[in-house]
Amino acid sequence: MKRKYLAITLLTIMSLIPTVSVMGFEHIDNINDGISVYFLVHLEDDENIVINVTHIDEGNFNLFLYDERPTESFINLDNSLNPEIFAVAIIYSLEDNPYINYTASESKIYYIELILLENGPDTFFFYCSNDELTRYYLPIIPGYQMGFLILSLIITSILIIFFKTRITKKNL
Repeated sequence: MKRKYLAITLLTIMSLIPTVSVMGFEHIDNINDGISVYFLVHLEDDENIVINVTHIDEGNFNLFLYDERPTESFINLDNSLNPEIFAVAIIYSLEDNPYINYTASESKIYYIELILLENGPDTFFFYCSNDELTRYYLPIIPGYQMGFLILSLIITSILIIFFKTRITKKNL
């Protein structure tokens, strides 16, 4: 009987001890020259993120972090970087094994771009030690442009009215 009470007491005490929660992210992939891989993460104000990339072969990887959704990959046709990327990215790493340590200035979604510029194909190992990231597949497709939608609506309406009046004149 005493053992039962002792076991219940120990289990109750053990349930009060906090468990360690380890959070991280690891992604392995193989890409070719001129290809970008995107990830996104939500960071709270003053939250820190540490990202590093290693690779197997001699690939030239570059790592960029954005605080707004990228609308282009910033890779030229000759697999060089468009200089505009350095103005858009809030932090970047051009080292052999790119590494970023960033503390968020505001609570929002941040976008991460990994680019293989040359010496590919190569396999990379993408690590984030303190946050769970989401792979982001469609960053380059922009939203619908309002001018195009309005022009399409006007042309469609004109064509419908034109053919409707033509059919009614034919029936008379």
